[in-house]
Amino acid sequence: MADDQVHEVRVHLTREQAPIRKAVLEMTGTDVTFGVPGWQGEHYGFEPGAVPEYPGTLDYLVASVAGCLIGTFGGTLKARGITATGDDLVADAIGEVGVDDDNVLRLRRIIVRYTLKAAPEHHEAAERCNQIHAHHCPNARSVAAAIDIVTELDFVPVEEKAGAPA
Repeated sequence: MADDQVHEVRVHLTREQAPIRKAVLEMTGTDVTFGVPGWQGEHYGFEPGAVPEYPGTLDYLVASVAGCLIGTFGGTLKARGITATGDDLVADAIGEVGVDDDNVLRLRRIIVRYTLKAAPEHHEAAERCNQIHAHHCPNARSVAAAIDIVTELDFVPVEEKAGAPA
């Protein structure tokens, strides 16, 4: 049975001088500054170097989904006795952005490429985890109807260190 309770994430936003926007994440008080870096700024008519360069909302969206995915993947691995912390599990994410017919930038795909270092006998279980984890990731599930989510696993077999926990 699903929990019918609805939780809230609260964010206070300010539009500074275009194109700079600021957000305060109310749960932690963390400040986030959004801009339109590089090609994003050029798309919206800002000359290179004309405005301070901050990560764009699309950058944060890719980082948010990929950050949630690596956490969910790590949890599925841990449940199967596979260590996935520090340098044992890393990822690189790419967001593919297109321009729709009305000239709006749209994030179409997020590709997350994991590198997992683990004992060879964990390879098959790690591949299964990669196949199922995105469905259990809150951020990926939230955007999957609009953004294609792709995960890839590069499994690097390593011998376990003596005395290291599984």
